[in-house]
Amino acid sequence: MASKGEVRSADVCLLGKHQRQRADGEGLQRRVEIAPKSGHFDLLQQWWTVAVLGLAVFGWLAATAWVRPLTLPDEGRYVGVAWEMVRSGNWLVPTLDTLPFFHKPPLFYWLTAGAIWTLGNNEWAARLPTLLSATAAVLALFLFLRRWANERAALSAVLILPTMPFFFAGAQFANLDMLVAVCITGSILCAAHVVLSWRHEQCPQRLALAGAYILAALGLLAKGLIAIVIPVLIIGIWLVLTRDLRMILRLLWWPGVMLFALIAVPWFASMQGRYAGFFDYFFVHHHVERYLTGGFNGKQPFWFYAPLFAAITLPWCAFLPWTLGRRGENKVASDLRLLHWIWLTTTLIFFSIPKSKLVGYVLPATPALAALVAQGIASHTGSWIGSRLNVIANATVAAIVCVVGMVGYALHQRQGIEQLAAELRAQIRPGDQLLAISQYPFSLAFYLRAKQPIIVIEDWDAPSIQQRDNWRKELYEGAKFAPERGSSLLLRPTQLEAALCAGRTWVFGSERDVDRLADLRLIGRKTTDLVWFADPAQLRCPPAAR
Repeated sequence: MASKGEVRSADVCLLGKHQRQRADGEGLQRRVEIAPKSGHFDLLQQWWTVAVLGLAVFGWLAATAWVRPLTLPDEGRYVGVAWEMVRSGNWLVPTLDTLPFFHKPPLFYWLTAGAIWTLGNNEWAARLPTLLSATAAVLALFLFLRRWANERAALSAVLILPTMPFFFAGAQFANLDMLVAVCITGSILCAAHVVLSWRHEQCPQRLALAGAYILAALGLLAKGLIAIVIPVLIIGIWLVLTRDLRMILRLLWWPGVMLFALIAVPWFASMQGRYAGFFDYFFVHHHVERYLTGGFNGKQPFWFYAPLFAAITLPWCAFLPWTLGRRGENKVASDLRLLHWIWLTTTLIFFSIPKSKLVGYVLPATPALAALVAQGIASHTGSWIGSRLNVIANATVAAIVCVVGMVGYALHQRQGIEQLAAELRAQIRPGDQLLAISQYPFSLAFYLRAKQPIIVIEDWDAPSIQQRDNWRKELYEGAKFAPERGSSLLLRPTQLEAALCAGRTWVFGSERDVDRLADLRLIGRKTTDLVWFADPAQLRCPPAAR
C-alpha cells in the first residue's frame, strides 16, 4: 500500500500533467517552462524503438571489434586477469599471474570473465563488456534527451556519439574506461532527471534517484572513486550555478546510501579482511597519490587534454560554437545546456590537474559533447548547421574516419604472441612450465588457454623496479600480498638453470636471450617474440633435479 507521502507526490505530478494539457488545449502562446508532451518517452509502449536503436548501435560498434589481437599491455593485462578468474574459479580476488592484482576493482573482470566463460577465448568475447557499455551509454543519452529535450535532439545524439572517433575507439578496447564512463554517465543522467522533475514538475522520481546511487556503486566497483567524485562535482556545480541548493538535500537520500553501501562495500571489506594494507594500497596509493604526485605513467602538461580532445572528437566538436544557446529558449533547454557544458568542462579540467594523463581518462566527457551538439543541431533546424544534409554528411565523414582508423590500426598493430600461442597450444602438456625472461607477455595465458602461471626471470632486487610504473612493478607489488607465491614465480637470473631443470619448460624471450639460451631448442619466432623448449633430460642438470 502506498504511503500518504507517495500519494501526495503522485497527485502533484498528475495535477501538473493535467494543467499542462489544459494549457496546450487553450492554445496559450507563452512558452511553457517544462518539456513538451512530445518529449515524453514511454519505454513500455515503445520498447521496440530502444531495441532497434540498441541493435543498430551495437552492430556498428561490434563490426570491427574482432579485427585485431589484444593490444598490449592494457588489453592483455585486464583480459588476462579475467581469464585467471575463469581458469581458477576464484572470482573474488583479481590476480595477475596468480598474484593479487589490486590496481583496479573487480567489476570489469567479472563481466569479462563471464563473457569468456560463455563465448570462449576470443577477442570479441573479451571486448563484449566494453561494447555493451558503449551501447548502454548511447541509449541512456537518447532516453534522457527524448524526455527533456525533443526527439530530434535525442536521435541526433544516437548518430553523433557512436560516430565520434574517440568514443568509437573507446568501445573497441577491452579495458575499464568505457565501463566507468557509462556508470558515470548513467549516474549523472539519473540525478539530473531527478532535479529536472522536481524543478519543473514537482515529481520526486525516487526510482531514478535509486538508479543514480546504484550506478555510482557500480562505478566504484568498475574503477574506483572517480565514479563518485565526477558526478558529485558536476551535479553540485550545476545546482550551485542554478541557485538550487535545497535540491542537494533532496538528493542526499538514506535509502540510496544504503543501496550504495550494499553493492559497493562488501568486496572492499572482504579484500581488507584478507589482505592487510589493501585500503592503503588501493585508495591512498592508486587514488590519492596517483592524482597528486607524478610517479606514474603518462606525464603530460596541464593543457594536454584540450587540443587532444578536440582532435579526436572531430568533426562533432566543430559544432560547439552553435551550442551556446539562443534567445527565447525555455528554461528546461537552458538547464540542459548548462548541465552539459559543466559536464564537459569539469571532466576535462579535473583530469588535467594531475601530471599522469592517459587518453581514456576523459572518455566520460564524450556523452556531454554529444548532448551539446545534438541540442545545437535541434535548435538550428531552419539553418544549414542543423539541416539533415549537413548532419548526415558529417556523420558519414566521422564513420569513415572511425572504420579506416581502426582497420589501419589493426594492420599496423599485428603481434606475434597470439600466433605463437596458436602453434604451441596443442604441444603444451598440463604439467609443463611456462617461463618468460625479462618480460611478462600479458596475453599469452589467454591465447594458450593455459592453466599454469608464468615464471618470470628478472632482477627483482634492482631499485628501478619500484620507480617505473610497468609490469615489473605490478608483479612485484602483487607478490607483497602473497610472498610465498611470489617467491616461487618471480625468480632471479641466477635461478634460471634450476628452473629449467625442474621440468619440461617453454621459454619465452627475445633476441637478446639467444646467446644464454644456446643449449635450448628454438621452437618458433614471430616478429620480436621467440620461444624455446627445455627438456631436463637433454640439459646438464644435477641428477637430483632430473
